[in-house]
Amino acid sequence: MPACETDGTSFTPTSPPAFDEANPTPTPTLTPTLTPTPAEASDPAAWTVLPNGRLGYAIPRVKERQVYLAVDGKTRLCEHGETPSAIATYMRDIRPIKGCTCLNMDGLTAGRFAKAPDGWKTPPVNYFDVLCAAGAPTIVLVGGREARQLPHTAGDTPLYMLRSGNLRCQHGNSETTLRTSNTGTRVPKHACSCRIIGKRSWRQNRLQNQAGKSAV
Repeated sequence: MPACETDGTSFTPTSPPAFDEANPTPTPTLTPTLTPTPAEASDPAAWTVLPNGRLGYAIPRVKERQVYLAVDGKTRLCEHGETPSAIATYMRDIRPIKGCTCLNMDGLTAGRFAKAPDGWKTPPVNYFDVLCAAGAPTIVLVGGREARQLPHTAGDTPLYMLRSGNLRCQHGNSETTLRTSNTGTRVPKHACSCRIIGKRSWRQNRLQNQAGKSAV
């Protein structure tokens, strides 16, 4: 095989190695998947309760940003638990999202047209089990029912979740009971002085459905 010369420097090109059918070289995977398998997603300890109450599965950082996968197996969430569409609305209308300081959607829109993996269950885990795996504080409410405290709740009303997915204040009263008692239309079954935080429902757009019963 003749040598090639370039600027006085010579080199002899070599032939590629012969292909061995008995031991073929596997094609490398250039783009690793960012979506967990259904088996990985079924582990409650793999999920995080984000600041707005949504569950998120941490995936590799994208564009220097920590990104989380929502329980639907395809929607990406920021570190505060907000979706790209919510952030886009904020950016367009200059309307702040409580608790979210994101100013762009970098890393959140990739794969937005992707489908959830085959065999994915929505939701893949029980919200209460995620709280248990995270070591959330436990309280025993009236009637002996165990409840776990939700993180990131502010104000004078800590929220607790029963195994059924229902939410209660520390005295065992539901949101409906507290709202009606504040207006004087109902006397709380369990006396307490808990206050309602704002007009937004405890559940609305915060807690996704959980296996067995809706927590929304």
